[in-house]
Amino acid sequence: MEIDVLPLGEAPSEASVKSFLDEAKASGTRLPVKVTDVITTVSVATGGGALFIFLGLANQGLAMSSFQKGLGWLLFTVGVATVLFTLGFGLPKIFGLVRNQPRHLVVESCFAAAKGFDFFLSRSHSEPPFGGILFRLGRDLVSFEVMRSSRLPFVEWGNYRYSFTRNGGKNWTPIGWGYLRMPLAASLPNALFCPSKVKQMRRLSRIELPRNPESFGAFDVYCEPADRAAATAILDADTVQLLKKNKFSFEFADGYFYVYFAGLFRLWKPETVKLLADIVTRVEGSPVLHS
Repeated sequence: MEIDVLPLGEAPSEASVKSFLDEAKASGTRLPVKVTDVITTVSVATGGGALFIFLGLANQGLAMSSFQKGLGWLLFTVGVATVLFTLGFGLPKIFGLVRNQPRHLVVESCFAAAKGFDFFLSRSHSEPPFGGILFRLGRDLVSFEVMRSSRLPFVEWGNYRYSFTRNGGKNWTPIGWGYLRMPLAASLPNALFCPSKVKQMRRLSRIELPRNPESFGAFDVYCEPADRAAATAILDADTVQLLKKNKFSFEFADGYFYVYFAGLFRLWKPETVKLLADIVTRVEGSPVLHS
C-alpha cells in the first residue's frame, strides 16, 4: 500500500484549527481526550499528595515514639514527592493537550481527505463493532481518530477505547488501544498472536481465551491445535519481526487481519502511518493469500 505521508508534516493554520473546534462543538462531538479528564486526574493526585503531607505533619507534631516520628517523615516525603511530580508532569500535560490535540486532529483530518480516506473523529458503538478479540470486551465502546479507505484496497486504522472493571469492582477504567484491520483475500484459520512481554494483551487473552497458548518465537499463539501450522505460515519472518519490534499483537479472525497496540496510535506522525501502510503491503503480498 503506497501512501505519501508528506501532508502530515504540514502545520495547520490557526483559522483551520478554530474552524475544526467550532464544528466539533456544534455537532456535540467530544475530542478523543478531554482536558477536564486530565485536570481531574491531576487534581485528585495533588489532593492525595496534600493529604499525605498533612498526615505526615500531624504525626510529627503528635509523635509519641521514634517509630511514629519516622512514619511522619515518610508520609511527608511521599506527599511532597507526589505533589511535585504531579504538578511537574500534569500542568505541562494540560497545557500541551490544550494546544496540541486540536492541531493533531486537523492534521489527521486533512491528510485523510487528501488521501481518499474517510475520517471519523469519534464513533460510539452500542455493540462490538468488529470480530477481533479487542472489540469483544467492556462497555462504553468508542473508536476515534479513525482513517478508513473509501476505495479498494480496504483498510482501516485508528484508536479504540472501552471501559473495563477488574475483579467485580464498581469502578470502570477506560483502556485505549491502537488498531488496524483489513480483509483477507483467502479463508484462513482464526488465530491470535500476543507478544509474551506485553502485559495488557496477556490480561486480555486470559479473560477471553482460557486455553493455554503455544509459543511461537516472541509470541504466544492462541488457536486450535490443528490450525497452528497454517496460522504460523501466513506471514513471513520479516513481517513477524516487524510486528514484534513494535510490540504489536496481531490476529486472524473471521476473514480479517487485525493489529493491536497497547497504547494510542499517534496518527499525526508520518512514521506511524508509514509503518501501518508497510504492514498492509506485507500482508497483501503474502503468498499464502494468493495460493
